[in-house]
Amino acid sequence: MRVLLIRHAQADWGGADYDRLSALGMRQAAALGQWIAQESGWRPQRLICGPRRRHQLTLQAIRDAVLAACGAAPAIEIARDWDDADAAALLAAFRNAQPRAPELAWVAPGASPAQARALLTAVFAAWRDGALDADLPETWRAFAARITHARSALTTPSVEQVLVVSSAAAIARCAQAVLQLDDDAMIALNLGLDNAALSEFAVQDGAWRLLRWNCLPHFASDSARALASTH
Repeated sequence: MRVLLIRHAQADWGGADYDRLSALGMRQAAALGQWIAQESGWRPQRLICGPRRRHQLTLQAIRDAVLAACGAAPAIEIARDWDDADAAALLAAFRNAQPRAPELAWVAPGASPAQARALLTAVFAAWRDGALDADLPETWRAFAARITHARSALTTPSVEQVLVVSSAAAIARCAQAVLQLDDDAMIALNLGLDNAALSEFAVQDGAWRLLRWNCLPHFASDSARALASTH
């Protein structure tokens, strides 16, 4: 079986509602869908996403393109186990635990990608160390266990291709498990994963193998290159 894990398209970082796609994110999702439907060679038999709107909007764009190109497409399955870490809860817990952290100034419109990564590095490190547990609905270990369960639930008899849209932390957890990486490496993978990026895995007898990571073939043309964004 092949599993294509896709990070959602760009969300509205610093805006009133992070759980929606930005204008750029909508264009990213459309370009991604067209590439999957017309150029990738993929014909997924299952389409799965986490419960966030940014997951669902990204996957809906993919499904719409596949439906238009092929005349048929699987129904979208929404799976709670592929949910993101709760970014709002993490930031609130971090603000409560470290109210004077300079990185908190970068939760604002106009923050650069480097500033956003610095903030998220601090937040994830505090979460990893257990410093935020008192204010969070899910610990670092519980999140890891949830993603392990999500991976195990993908295996379906007679299904050869599965496409999943989720978030960077969940996808980085998958790579961490496959490559046997430590938590610092997982955080680095998480923060380096591009919006709408593809990561492909092969699964055989329950064992996962990484085939490609953080790929953007749908943004390779001159006309689409400007759509790439990590923010």
